[in-house]
Amino acid sequence: DALDKDFDSWDEKWQFWSQLINEYSVEYKPSKAMKQLKELLNGKNYFIATSTFGHFFEKAGFDQEKIFNVFGDWTMMQCSSGLNHGTRSDLSTVKRYVNGQGEVPRCEDCNSPMELHMPLNAHFFPDEDANTRFRWFLTRNQTKKVVVLELGVDPTSPQLLDPMVKLVEQFKD
Repeated sequence: DALDKDFDSWDEKWQFWSQLINEYSVEYKPSKAMKQLKELLNGKNYFIATSTFGHFFEKAGFDQEKIFNVFGDWTMMQCSSGLNHGTRSDLSTVKRYVNGQGEVPRCEDCNSPMELHMPLNAHFFPDEDANTRFRWFLTRNQTKKVVVLELGVDPTSPQLLDPMVKLVEQFKD
């Protein structure tokens, strides 16, 4: 995986990650299609379970409480120790690295280096609150007609495709 390739130091990781995050998330402008999707969902009950980790839906103005970033969010960081000390924004770290003044962020609880909040290794802790909100959305709507859109998901992305196919097979409405 390109995000967790072999680096010589945490500083190299953060330099690399910061460039990607800056280019693909910080500077991201919603596309015409994203704006159209937002307009289509305006006033409707929706929930987004996405395998994107770039904060695209949030930056397009979708309600953050209605989004589950299944594979984490690279605009957030978590402790690399393997202990769940929570997450926090990494955008100030990214900004400093992009400006040539970066410093490896440290966990406030144990002083371990922070890493991206993504499943780069066994230390990943999914967003349980968003997962719960998604499950409640499904539970509250299980007797209603629900539209499931799989955008940009294909057989090479079975982590998101398979659960959605099983969900639709289980609940025919």
